[in-house]
Amino acid sequence: MRIVVDGYELGPQGAGVGRVAKNILPVLASRREETRFFVLTREIALPFSRQNIQQIVLPSRGGYFRWQNGPFWRACQQLDPDLILAFNYTLPLICPWPSLLFVHDLSLLSHPEWFPPRTARWRRLVLRYSLRRANLLIVPSKATAEEVDRHLKTKKNRVRIIYYGVEDKFNRARPEAVQRWKEARGLGSRRVIGFLGSIFRRRHLPLLVAAVNNLRPEWPDLFLYVVGQDRTYPAEDIASLLSPDWIRWDEYLPETDLPLFYSACEALAYLSEYEGFGLPPLEALACGTIPVVLNRSSLGEILKGMAEFVEETTVEAVTKALRRAITDETRGNEIRRNFETRREMFSWSQAAAKVADCLREIKDKKL
Repeated sequence: MRIVVDGYELGPQGAGVGRVAKNILPVLASRREETRFFVLTREIALPFSRQNIQQIVLPSRGGYFRWQNGPFWRACQQLDPDLILAFNYTLPLICPWPSLLFVHDLSLLSHPEWFPPRTARWRRLVLRYSLRRANLLIVPSKATAEEVDRHLKTKKNRVRIIYYGVEDKFNRARPEAVQRWKEARGLGSRRVIGFLGSIFRRRHLPLLVAAVNNLRPEWPDLFLYVVGQDRTYPAEDIASLLSPDWIRWDEYLPETDLPLFYSACEALAYLSEYEGFGLPPLEALACGTIPVVLNRSSLGEILKGMAEFVEETTVEAVTKALRRAITDETRGNEIRRNFETRREMFSWSQAAAKVADCLREIKDKKL
């Protein structure tokens, strides 16, 4: 079997969609040694060591849509695959090949107000076409599966729920390593509340800043560390919001620093109205740090019993949850035990095995 992989989001930083692809592909290839995988990327992505994976770098100008319907589509014509494995929500507009499509969330359809109208309209059209065209859809939560059913309005059973994983590197770092890392970052011995992820309005960063500020009279050394690029729409003045001297903002951290970042935090705040899955809270848990999250969309499903939940988007509610995460050791230990009990549910090896089942299903049943 010959499979072409849309690897546009694969890259050195490996965030978001790219992280899903980079963790699934090597395991998937090891489970299907008879299959050749042609991974089409826009840059040198990963040093794939398996002989049945071939990476092909294609020129990229003008964004993802032009790349997928230009260089990627032409390469597919030449390679003539048995199937396209698409990790990034959409398929080429002309797609005569069978396909397995990852749909990480449906914010574009469920919340169009979060996107610039000029581009959102045609992106929604392409997404709807892709959802209907794909042989099977992979979603990371029951919440996202329900959204797909609602928007597609079809009875075809083409949706498969596959939970994403937590990489083995995410474990509690040694205290001396954490302290060295904090000192290198100018944090010294301060208590740290963390946030990691792209900065969207739906993730309520102003609410987090206000809540941490509320706690500083109790803990004058409390520090907020924000990691992520500003992608707010309509644009917010994030630079001013994060300008106080008790806040540090980095747009990016190296992959090797992430376990240290999570281990350095007293709590990880992820106050998101909407997520298809949400990797950072699980990664924080793997490092022994309690996540504080809004009980919305998939977060309540994925993190049940494994987080401090915030029910209302108020400063008082967030302040209370952060205080519990910092001070309630009994509750914190219970959350950690619950995670360790369920950690195997969030395994990239298990996710890759289920993707392999989907490939087999398409091949055998000609879906």
